[in-house]
Amino acid sequence: MIRILVILFLLTGCSQNQVKTHLGTGAGALTGFHTCHSLLNAGIELTAACTLVGGMFGSSLFYSNDYNIHTAVFVDTLNTSPGKISNTNWGNSSSGSWGSVKINRTYLNNSRKCREYTSVISIKHQWPMNGIKRESEWGIACQMPDGRWIIEDTA
Repeated sequence: MIRILVILFLLTGCSQNQVKTHLGTGAGALTGFHTCHSLLNAGIELTAACTLVGGMFGSSLFYSNDYNIHTAVFVDTLNTSPGKISNTNWGNSSSGSWGSVKINRTYLNNSRKCREYTSVISIKHQWPMNGIKRESEWGIACQMPDGRWIIEDTA
């Protein structure tokens, strides 16, 4: 089982942005393996299939690439938006999810660049959590000296 987890990590890469995917894949694979091997007393072929299906299910359950897309667009918009009102939209035609980030104003606060923003997402969940998650958020993000953005206030 350890070999399977090592192979999963090596095949998917271990970037920091994919930690939730790795954890979900590992948890799902372990659950699938344990269910078929211990509880059902299945043969090696069925146990391997359960491990694979469990890993795929766990990966999609704990993390959605559409959230990752929105986060990337959000940070890019904060970094590249001119100092006036601007709007950035994104969409994923394969999942039907979409989102937008609007910079309402930019100002300095204690020599830090801050941006007031409005963020909207509509993310379609796949089975088993069928449905659409829609959220709208207003907030203020300020840039730290090292370039990171910190959310100061949200509503």
